[in-house]
Amino acid sequence: MDKEFLKSTDDIKLRRRLVARLRSGVVLMLPSDTIYGLSCRADNRQALRRIFIMKKRNKSYPLIVLVSSLNMAKKYCYINSAQEGVLKKIWSCARPTSVLLKHRGILPKEVMAGSPYLAVRLPKSDFLRKMIRALAVPITSTSANLSGQPVINGEEAEEHFKERVRPNLVLIGGHNKLKASKLLRIDDKGLIEILRK
Repeated sequence: MDKEFLKSTDDIKLRRRLVARLRSGVVLMLPSDTIYGLSCRADNRQALRRIFIMKKRNKSYPLIVLVSSLNMAKKYCYINSAQEGVLKKIWSCARPTSVLLKHRGILPKEVMAGSPYLAVRLPKSDFLRKMIRALAVPITSTSANLSGQPVINGEEAEEHFKERVRPNLVLIGGHNKLKASKLLRIDDKGLIEILRK
């Protein structure tokens, strides 16, 4: 398991290295705008399966994906004008918020786990948004832990994954929190249902 250190959100060389690794199909453990997450290209079925194995996660549980912009979200989800207006407000707020939207069936079924919805978040992290923009594909972000167990940070990764399938690379740094994102569903009329506070 390789390690990289995030010293600056403007570190272009580091961002390019991470994008190259993601393009090659690996799994990264990344700091985010919420908790440390396990990330891969959301369109790479082999890497997605590796994350499920790594977490011992039930395959019936969908994954959250991170996008670089509202336009990228539109590519993978059906978003009408009412929903777009709500998303602009939600994603401009300080609290990181993931939103369930009807998907277009573009990403592998492992991401949605049979659901008609895709959980999408526009991260607050400028570093992540730039990285995803360069990759030109959403990335997954699921808590870096065994399913149902406490979330770990980058410094704990070596010990935590010692006996198991592990991320190919851990990025250490950032300003992570101990709380997952808020989770909402927005219907076709723009009405909000709170699924996780």
